[in-house]
Amino acid sequence: MHNKIKILFLSILFLLVLFFTFFFTPISSHIYYSFYDKEDLYINVSVVNAPVHTICAESSNTILLKSTVKNYEGKPMKNAPLEFFIQNGEGTISLENTTTNALGECIFSYTPPNYYELENTNYSPTVKITSQIRNTTKSSSLNLALISTPIVMIYGFQESPEVYATLNEFLTKNGFACSIMEYDSKEGVVEGAKVLKNFLHQKKQDYMKNGILVNKFTLITHSMGGLVARYYTTNREYLKNEDINKIIFTSVPHKGSYIASLGQSIYKDKSIKDLAPDSELFTNIFESAINKGLNTSIQIANITSQYDEVVTQESSNLDEWKIDTEIFNIGENSFSVDSILSGNLLNAPNHKGILNNKKVFQRILEMLNSNLKYPAEIVN
Repeated sequence: MHNKIKILFLSILFLLVLFFTFFFTPISSHIYYSFYDKEDLYINVSVVNAPVHTICAESSNTILLKSTVKNYEGKPMKNAPLEFFIQNGEGTISLENTTTNALGECIFSYTPPNYYELENTNYSPTVKITSQIRNTTKSSSLNLALISTPIVMIYGFQESPEVYATLNEFLTKNGFACSIMEYDSKEGVVEGAKVLKNFLHQKKQDYMKNGILVNKFTLITHSMGGLVARYYTTNREYLKNEDINKIIFTSVPHKGSYIASLGQSIYKDKSIKDLAPDSELFTNIFESAINKGLNTSIQIANITSQYDEVVTQESSNLDEWKIDTEIFNIGENSFSVDSILSGNLLNAPNHKGILNNKKVFQRILEMLNSNLKYPAEIVN
């Protein structure tokens, strides 16, 4: 009998310990907060992982923020109910909890809209995010600047950064941050894609060092540069990075160039072989790549000139992905087979002229400031 009473007593004691462990602590913390002088609390909102003060206004740039509540002694205040709102600017706030945890913290996120969807982008827009202790005047705010998606330009076969000089100046005047990827085009498409991968990785790090969060870029590509972009974004390794928002193709030989086949007798580098319609790039690599060489998660625009000496309209189109090709009349075709055989392939005026045309510039600006189509999925 004595043992039974002892066992019963220990059982009750064990249940009481469990009760106080799992129920009393939360209740006591709620009671503690309820009776505490709320105006004597301190609240602070900050970025969680890095000292970011500027965000690229594009939906992939979600940033984690932290609101912290402490009492006048600097001790964390658990179960403080909070409210979150955007006081000035635009965007979306998401959160799982509205009360602070044992550390006095509450984690939430902010996602900006697309830059071109902001009400006024004639100045550098900012967003003011505020966290407030409910039913008090205690609040803390954080200001973040918003910028447009940075642009990376990729030139084509045996070209140089100078080919983008005029377009670069035009877009910079219109508020875009532009950079030109330098690479040795003679090394071919695959090597160019490796350079692009490293270039974008370094650009993101450079931005972050300056307190700017950038996850994705817009690519403006010309000629072979478009194939470099396609290879990079449809290689399985790209799934680790996913750092491209849009690609604007200009005069890109999506199906190869017959000029390249003729030019192989003059140019012996890897790139001229890649550009031939019957190359491994077009007959095998793109065929086995993600969506046959055009990623469905990236917005696409496609531009070409009516009388391009290097890229035919048939080769430049992306019809199988249901992407329209916009054709511009840059000038008459004065190029000939003799020009090719004499080694003047690089002097094709219309092929390069598309990067020095005001109408093309204006259309590219419109594309940057709007949503573009996504490629259709190719069913094998």
